Amino acid sequence: MPEPMSVVATARALRDGRTTSLELVAAALERADRFGVRLGTFAHRRDDEALFEAERADADREAGRARGPLHGVPLGVRDLLGSSSAVARLRAAGAIVLGATTAMEFTIGLPDPGRPTLVPRNPWNPATWAGGGCSGTANGVAAGIFPAGVGADGAAGIRMPAAFCGVTGLRPTSGRVPSPVDDARDGRPLDHIGPVARTAEDCALMLSVMAGYDAADHRCADRAVPDYPALLTGDLEGVRVGVDPLLRIGGDLADPALALRFGSALDVLAAAGAVIVDVELPFVRKLYAADMLTLAAEALAHHAPDLTTRWEEFGQVGRTAFSTGAFYTAADFVRAQAVRRTGQRAVNGLLDEVDLVVTPTATVGAPRVDTLDTPGFMAVFRSAVHTPYWSAVGNPTLSVPIGFGDGGLPLGMQISGRPFDEATVLRAGEAYQRRAAWHDEVPDMRGKLASIPAAA
Repeated sequence: MPEPMSVVATARALRDGRTTSLELVAAALERADRFGVRLGTFAHRRDDEALFEAERADADREAGRARGPLHGVPLGVRDLLGSSSAVARLRAAGAIVLGATTAMEFTIGLPDPGRPTLVPRNPWNPATWAGGGCSGTANGVAAGIFPAGVGADGAAGIRMPAAFCGVTGLRPTSGRVPSPVDDARDGRPLDHIGPVARTAEDCALMLSVMAGYDAADHRCADRAVPDYPALLTGDLEGVRVGVDPLLRIGGDLADPALALRFGSALDVLAAAGAVIVDVELPFVRKLYAADMLTLAAEALAHHAPDLTTRWEEFGQVGRTAFSTGAFYTAADFVRAQAVRRTGQRAVNGLLDEVDLVVTPTATVGAPRVDTLDTPGFMAVFRSAVHTPYWSAVGNPTLSVPIGFGDGGLPLGMQISGRPFDEATVLRAGEAYQRRAAWHDEVPDMRGKLASIPAAA
């Protein structure tokens, strides 16, 4: 079977006539049968519809009717996002949605031990977890089932699965991409839609389609959308990149290989022309706490009516996660938002001195599935993840793979920038990936999935 291709390479192959959309969709569905069922990639597949849409895409291309930059490219879309205007824009640009990819229950917390067949697995080691909110999207990209997909990120939902699965994921600036309809109506201000793909170049192409004002979402910014792919110069001459020495090696719990991998990644950025400088990220613990408190309160407010009438229908992990919000007061929530605003001002002040900030995405690789429900796991695990900080302040953040840890699992690096400056963030990620080919690595899944039960 051919090696998985990026979105850009797939779109080029379609334009050049080297493949057809029907061939791509058929191959994706075959690979989904072969690997995705045990990896838990899909919550719902739309095989017949996708094959029909592929035939139509091929007919349109044959007739000279180009539908957009994603004409005939198959994608996965995280469950509950299919009705969003961002996904509608991708489809209008020619993308074909293969199905709804798996997420945690209502995209919050850890997998539910009472529903083990729905735990998305990591293609690099199926005994380990694929990550958080868009884990099915990330493991589908890593496994080569589809070249890219869509997720949402309120604390780690895009970036942690991307890092764990060795792919690339972007959380855009808050307000850059329209939110799901339900979120726009009921308010989950931390959760924002973004792309998951093999490369930063892919993310740039997808963001150029997904981004832009939508009057139905009161949080969506009315700002011009740059031509992101055209701004990928391949160099970082004069770009100042800040690194916090306290976050550089990750502490006592870090993978032993992290310091070497992250240091090597910084060397690559420097080779591309970046100037690496030490910085101190402000309010790290407070902003992390503010993000977690806000998420818990939002989740409770969103689900409270159903929690009171349909308690037993929620999984154990979901009930626990949502109920946590009940222990916070209105004053706690208001204070958390004040911390977020103070943090935003401080971070943006720092970004007056540097253009970007880089940190490890997480200081460890993916945890084993059989450890997820052990007492105290979440408290320890949260200390190893650096994603909530940037969700709290809302700045654009890209996770790119930087190699493998001692256990053979992928590690990732976050690249964060100024509000609405995804262009520089993506430019840095693409410049890095021109010089470091970790994003081209593909897991060998032969013989590794036999012991994993098929997802329900």
